[in-house]
Amino acid sequence: MKLAIEMFSIVIVVTIACIVFSSYISTENQNVKARDFYNVAVNRIEDSNCNAQVIKQCKEEAGEKGYMLVTEDNSLSENEPSCYVSMEYNITFPIYQMFGENKSKKVVIEGYAR
Repeated sequence: MKLAIEMFSIVIVVTIACIVFSSYISTENQNVKARDFYNVAVNRIEDSNCNAQVIKQCKEEAGEKGYMLVTEDNSLSENEPSCYVSMEYNITFPIYQMFGENKSKKVVIEGYAR
């Protein structure tokens, strides 16, 4: 009987650990996808020399993915364009969603496109 209780306890602990770790992995995947999109957007803005049409396209794509991309022109001269690029997005925690709560955290990535 003692062995059955120990095995049952181990199974419960391993199950809880799997749920917690899979939730952490899911949260990190959300971060990685957002950072990848941000890096692509900044590279596109840099390659276009802060072209207004490219910035508009990047903002539209960000909106489609649930991100909010904000840019500010920080150019000192026409020969050296520069933009401040900020992106806000929400990360959801799957472990809370399992229990009926929809908790999320707002994350901001900031940088410059030169």
